[in-house]
Amino acid sequence: MLGITLATVRLATSRVERQGVDRLNGVIRTLGRSSFPYTAAVLTSMKGLSGAEFVALDEAGGQDATSFNAPVELPGWLEDLPAITHINSLGGTSTVSLPGESTRYFAAKLRSSSGFQPRTLLVLYPETVWRQARWEAAWPPLMLGAGSLLLMTAVTTWIAHRISRRIARLEQQVASIAGGDFREIDMRQGRDEGEDEVQDLSRSINQMCRQLKEMRETIQRSVRTRLLAQLAAGLAHQLRNSLTGARMSIQLHARRHPVPEGERTLDVALRQLAMTEEHVKGLLSLGRVERGAPVEFELGKLLGDVALLVQASCQHAKVSLELGELIRIPTRPVRLLGDEPGVRAAVLNLVLNAIEAAGTGGRVTLELAQDDREVRVDVRDSGVGPPEELADSLCEAFVTSKPEGVGLGLALAEQVATEHGGRLSWGRDLGETQFSLTFPRNIGFAEDSPWAGS
Repeated sequence: MLGITLATVRLATSRVERQGVDRLNGVIRTLGRSSFPYTAAVLTSMKGLSGAEFVALDEAGGQDATSFNAPVELPGWLEDLPAITHINSLGGTSTVSLPGESTRYFAAKLRSSSGFQPRTLLVLYPETVWRQARWEAAWPPLMLGAGSLLLMTAVTTWIAHRISRRIARLEQQVASIAGGDFREIDMRQGRDEGEDEVQDLSRSINQMCRQLKEMRETIQRSVRTRLLAQLAAGLAHQLRNSLTGARMSIQLHARRHPVPEGERTLDVALRQLAMTEEHVKGLLSLGRVERGAPVEFELGKLLGDVALLVQASCQHAKVSLELGELIRIPTRPVRLLGDEPGVRAAVLNLVLNAIEAAGTGGRVTLELAQDDREVRVDVRDSGVGPPEELADSLCEAFVTSKPEGVGLGLALAEQVATEHGGRLSWGRDLGETQFSLTFPRNIGFAEDSPWAGS
């Protein structure tokens, strides 16, 4: 902008100077070719046309006529000026100061070719008039350029300040991300500033925050799962040995000392031991210590076995257990291919959790549903449901609302569902809590499943 302003000023001053020189040259041509004598009246008229002062000299160098009000004293060196017929530029012309005059003049000497005498003429153009004409031509573009430059500076400063403030906010956000704080930028702060590249950058940083947060949560889950696997495997091996010994001892006692007719105490103890063994198998499944080949099994029969295992627990807790039609009357067998002990342990954990949640006098419903694409196991209870603060992390390991709970049951169920390409979900409906294990009809094992590719 500054360059354009200076160029415009230069062109304007050059143009006005050119116009002044052209007018002066026109007067010079007129006087040089004139056939009339240089009188005071003629020179005064020429002064009005060109703005210059004129002095006519006779052959002896004396002043014959002048456009000044009175004859002026001229420096002697003016007589030695070369005679010209054309002025190219006032800036390149000699200047002279007249005695008693504060104004300097551009001086040029003109000699006429006509027969009238005298024919020598001094042309004196006031330097102040030249400078004033140049200034009058220069100040409009100067003012316009200066105003535009100030306006542009103000606007640019405002834009730069606004952008730099937003960039500083992004820089602070990136520094927070580097420090482990993955909170997203509030996009409402930049909404009033318009849609631009900074806004796009803010969205990209927010997307990066979400991805980093998900990656951190995935890493944390992986670490917890690995720790859980090690803990569960060690605990399961210890418990399995003890349970095997206890079950063998009870069976041996029953053979040596037959119980009276109608006595079900030992049967209940054996069922409780069998249920505990299923828990242990679930821990082994969670720890991935033991894995057999995937087998095809009937899901309805598996759910019926789970119902028999928890029968004693239901009686003790005074909770009624209701079975769905596909479990009670398996007219349409539902078959799956996968880890039968793992699925049994997952369902068992869901049912036992439901019994505890239902409480005395409560109700638990175990149902099996299927369609062309999915098979679903639903476990509903009439309890009050999990606390709201645990709603988002309920299926994570070691998360529980029970004072004596460990928080492994739902983690086990979710892992089993994930490994079979399914999912574990839960919700509240009509005053009941429902957990659902969903398996695809054609199971596609997860990539990290031990049966991937089977």
